[in-house]
Amino acid sequence: MTEQMFRIVEECYGIMIILVRGILLGFLINAFISDDVMDRAKKIVISVVITAEGATLFVVPFSTRGAWTIISLLTILAVFYFYDKRILPHIVFVYFLWQNMFFVWYIMNIVLSDYISIWFTQNIDYSQGDALAVFYGRMMVQMALEIVFLAAAFIAIYFCIEKICVHKRDMSWTEALYLSIYSGVSYVIAYLIAEVMVVPLEKEVFILLDEKKNLKLVLPILAILIFIGEMSAIATWQRYRRLKEEELLLQEQVREQEFLRKKIEYTEKHHDQIRTLRHDMAGKLMILKSFIENNRYQDASQFLSEMDIELNAGGVKYSTGNPVTDVVINEAASQAEKLGCSFDCDFSFPVEKNISAMDMAIVLNNLLDNALEAVVVIPEEDRFIKISGTSKDNFYLVKTENSYDGKVIRGADNSIVSKKKDASKSDKHGIGLKSVMQISDKYLGVMDVKTENKVFEVKVMLQNTGN
Repeated sequence: MTEQMFRIVEECYGIMIILVRGILLGFLINAFISDDVMDRAKKIVISVVITAEGATLFVVPFSTRGAWTIISLLTILAVFYFYDKRILPHIVFVYFLWQNMFFVWYIMNIVLSDYISIWFTQNIDYSQGDALAVFYGRMMVQMALEIVFLAAAFIAIYFCIEKICVHKRDMSWTEALYLSIYSGVSYVIAYLIAEVMVVPLEKEVFILLDEKKNLKLVLPILAILIFIGEMSAIATWQRYRRLKEEELLLQEQVREQEFLRKKIEYTEKHHDQIRTLRHDMAGKLMILKSFIENNRYQDASQFLSEMDIELNAGGVKYSTGNPVTDVVINEAASQAEKLGCSFDCDFSFPVEKNISAMDMAIVLNNLLDNALEAVVVIPEEDRFIKISGTSKDNFYLVKTENSYDGKVIRGADNSIVSKKKDASKSDKHGIGLKSVMQISDKYLGVMDVKTENKVFEVKVMLQNTGN
């Protein structure tokens, strides 16, 4: 192999490193951002653009050291600022994680390439005429091995991240900065190592690994510790997010149960008033009957005109077979009527399915509350809400359908985000459907959401668990 050919191979080596890094970037974006928030095509385009930037800067005939880091970061920030600001924390963290994983490989590769180069060059007979060609050939093999090592390392890294990040969760700026600490540390360490690894002096070249043999053991340990620290931080964040979601779900359920309890108390008082009214009316009707039986029609007429009948019972329109679900559905029907929204109910409480009335009320309350929230923003003539319950074998299916404006906001974890204007904390957005999902899990069921033709449909399947 000639020197000219070797220089071409070196260029290809650099391009291959950039290409493998670009592929990893695409996979990391996919690991943290749902396809419903950003489809795969857009993720591929981002990774291709960043890779193209790196390749272009690599082949230009002047020094661009550090330029790819800055330009790629600015590109990602600009793209996601205009595409979707909500996932900016995610992409910033992913960017620094991507850089960090390369630095982990870089630190380990310094030692690996040193061992390989020593092994490849120590038995070359430089007195032979083809010694230089042999040297170039072995260096080419070394570069190929380094690329294989890079690809293998990135596959292992991605596999670990996939195992840790089972769910794609939302991320705040504080969390993104916290998770990027290890990336910043590894960047500084890698920069310092690169600066002092080979230092040209006046009459010789100072090579750090030749002078400090113990670094061949220390550097891989350092890289492994950085990697473990990064993975531990991601796992801690995932656990923190999961616990936070569970806490919010619990708070939401407590709030809903208190809300339903007050509704039930109100209904019970209302029923007491009806019973009292019925008792009073029974006595008055007995007197009226006595007048009529004794032909005292004048007295009966006078008594009837003086009798104060207040029959404002406010009777329920829909009877589901359970007072708790009666309250929820009739309250929603009343609100729908005020909004000029048609309300169709074909629901009956499944007593035989061993489903808690409170759990069912929470499901109904969340589904109907979301439906009422959705119909407010569309023209009155298009508003409708339908709710039904179907019993089959060991299952009970609750289904709601409602019109909406066709716009669905989703978080980075693909969960539907509420559009309530009075929601003070974004963490609480969409918690209603998560509460429904938790109850469906409790009854070994499933929840399915469909959004087609401006109709929002939710199906909740609950199973008779026998509890």
